Amino acid sequence: MKDEIIIGKRESSNFLMKTETLLNLEKGLYKIFEKSFGFGSGEWKKIPKLDYILLFRPLYVKCEGCSVDNFEKDSVYQLSLVYNKNQKIIVHETDKKDEVFNLAEKLSSFFKIKVRDSASDRRNPKWILAS
Repeated sequence: MKDEIIIGKRESSNFLMKTETLLNLEKGLYKIFEKSFGFGSGEWKKIPKLDYILLFRPLYVKCEGCSVDNFEKDSVYQLSLVYNKNQKIIVHETDKKDEVFNLAEKLSSFFKIKVRDSASDRRNPKWILAS
């Protein structure tokens, strides 16, 4: 993983503004990169001491006007790095469950931390151990 950059996309990005989270695992850095009309900004910061990785499905990301009844159909999967008990770095959002779980497994293995899966069953979250 020498100087590998992981690029996380955000489904909540809109036509005018795109947001990505870049992780340089080897150097222990991250950047929230925002692009508008081809111009981007963001600065590299040190990845804080992480508590765990959180997987969940926020309804608002993809469909602000959707009802909670359509939650399973209209929501996306979101992966966040959690630090200081409740602070989050949103890394990736997608509607593909396998994609977000594979990334969580990779990050869990690298950081040697657990994954809290609140995406599969939001009423009954489960801990997944680091491999």
